[in-house]
Amino acid sequence: MLCLSFYVRLNELFDDPIYLTPFVPSNDMYVQVELILLVIVPVSALIGGLVGGYLLAPIFLFIHKKIFGLKLFYWIQDRPRSQTFRTMIRGYFPALLAININSIILFSAPWILELILNEEFLERALTDGVYSNLYIPGFLVLLMFTISLGTLIFSPTWFLNDAGIMYSNKEKVEGTPQLVEARAVGGRFTDFLRGYAGIGVAFSYLQFLLVYMNELMGPILANPINLIAFLVFFFGLPIFLLIAVIPSLIILDITKEHRIRFVRNFAEKMGIADFVKISLEKIKRS
Repeated sequence: MLCLSFYVRLNELFDDPIYLTPFVPSNDMYVQVELILLVIVPVSALIGGLVGGYLLAPIFLFIHKKIFGLKLFYWIQDRPRSQTFRTMIRGYFPALLAININSIILFSAPWILELILNEEFLERALTDGVYSNLYIPGFLVLLMFTISLGTLIFSPTWFLNDAGIMYSNKEKVEGTPQLVEARAVGGRFTDFLRGYAGIGVAFSYLQFLLVYMNELMGPILANPINLIAFLVFFFGLPIFLLIAVIPSLIILDITKEHRIRFVRNFAEKMGIADFVKISLEKIKRS
């Protein structure tokens, strides 16, 4: 709400009620923003998490074993239930990925705004010819779709890691100078996604500053409220989006036992059924 207030103060175009997007019921853009952040984003994140996990986790495991794991040993590690707080933190990276995808869309295909924003809203916002006026409202509307994509991409690794699906190259490197590795099936993919999401957001923020700050600097500095709202939106968005995603993560955590059984049943069909306990043993150097 504070961010949208900043947008309205920036333009002073909306003295009478107007709606932001035709995809959300209501003729009031403030109500639409509340619905987006409090209802639609959590539901969208949940749908992405369920679809991505139940559909893509088996495909991911199949490809990993049949293409990359021909000489690898696969097993299941029985892990204790993780703390709820740590489970909630995993939603931070899908939030970063959604922000990155939003920025890519807005900078590379700005015409998408004509599809997701109300036509009258577009006309009023562009009366002064400043395209940056549309960045914040367009960003908020796009979150309805991109947060689902973010959780869809990450959730297969959540399903596989929760189920404890592991692999090792011990037999493959036997008799060679290569190191023995034992990793979660989704481990490398998770590391790659987290790195991309973090670096991508940094570049997105930098790109926004370079492209739009000249247009926004005057209105921002004209009023302290504008500056506060802009800083809250700019730096607080990942945290706000994480908070909006938490309800979907709670539901995924409640269904964790069912998800584990689903993945392990599929793994068993692929010959991955052994439970193995890993232990480290100190040895004396010769």
